[in-house]
Amino acid sequence: MRLFQKDQATSALRELFIQMVDSCDHVTPKTGLTLTVAIVKASESSYGAIAGSSSEIGNGTYKISLAAGDVDTEGAAMLKVTASGADAQYIPILVVELFDDVHLAKAALVNKRTHTIDTGVDVIKDDDGTTTLRTLTPSEASGVITVTPS
Repeated sequence: MRLFQKDQATSALRELFIQMVDSCDHVTPKTGLTLTVAIVKASESSYGAIAGSSSEIGNGTYKISLAAGDVDTEGAAMLKVTASGADAQYIPILVVELFDDVHLAKAALVNKRTHTIDTGVDVIKDDDGTTTLRTLTPSEASGVITVTPS
């Protein structure tokens, strides 16, 4: 499942990639497709076209760029990607309101992180890889990590 922030303003954070394969052998990457991308959002009962777009990257890989309006409803959603001659792909997504603590937890798991061995300091970066979200410094007295906002 892919996680998206509700009403995400940064377009690069609303992108995802998908591999399309031939509908005959279900393995061979399929190039030159025109994708039809539909979404069913939480509390809806049918698929509708996304407001965003899709483009071919190469070797059967396509980028889906969702619009802010595609991620404006909190909850579970499903993308359906179809194209003539290719297997349909279904991508479950979850649109959530990422509060600071949830964002930090996600960042601590997947974002760029540096660790200085001699001091024990960890620095967690934002999605851009450069903005410091938190600096974690071990306390010499108790051995407990103290979180200091940057």
